[in-house]
Amino acid sequence: MKNIIYLTPENYIGKGLHRKCYRHPEDQNKCIKINYNAGAETETNREVKYYNHLLKRHIRWNCLSKYYGPIDTDLGIGHVYDLIRDDNNQISISLENCLKQALTDKEITDLALALNHLYDALQKDRIITMTIKSKNILYQKRHIGNRLVIIDNIGNARLIKIDNYCRYFAKRSIDRKWQRFIASIKKENSTVLEAYFKLVTK
Repeated sequence: MKNIIYLTPENYIGKGLHRKCYRHPEDQNKCIKINYNAGAETETNREVKYYNHLLKRHIRWNCLSKYYGPIDTDLGIGHVYDLIRDDNNQISISLENCLKQALTDKEITDLALALNHLYDALQKDRIITMTIKSKNILYQKRHIGNRLVIIDNIGNARLIKIDNYCRYFAKRSIDRKWQRFIASIKKENSTVLEAYFKLVTK
């Protein structure tokens, strides 16, 4: 008999374009994503296929919520990921919401450092994304150093996925999407972007 995980409204965290996210009722450090509309299955299958590719490569998961596989729930098949929490055990907020806040000089510097580390981690582990958007990134506050963690829109939609395997093409793909992401940050919080550019041009 299958072990079915039951999800209640108390477990609900939020939703994206295609999936709803719930706290795992048996593990506070994990979450479960459930498809809820048309088009979700295609999105999920693409993402899961790419996550399995990353698992085979034994990446470090420094900038990405780790994937643990499918699970049966009362709402259908779900997929289990790390639930990103701050050191105070609160679920980390999105970068989008963080950029909307009034930030101190130290908080601006910390964010700029986290952006730089995110770019480095994407390049070192050759992680391909569909796009990079602040709403799909969580800002995790830790005593050992804050970090940015991508939680959605991972994978490669190209017919010929050469950038999954070739470092040169992966770097080009990441750089292209990173430049678009940085341009969007300028619109959301130009002060953080200025601090980032000062950091990377030293």
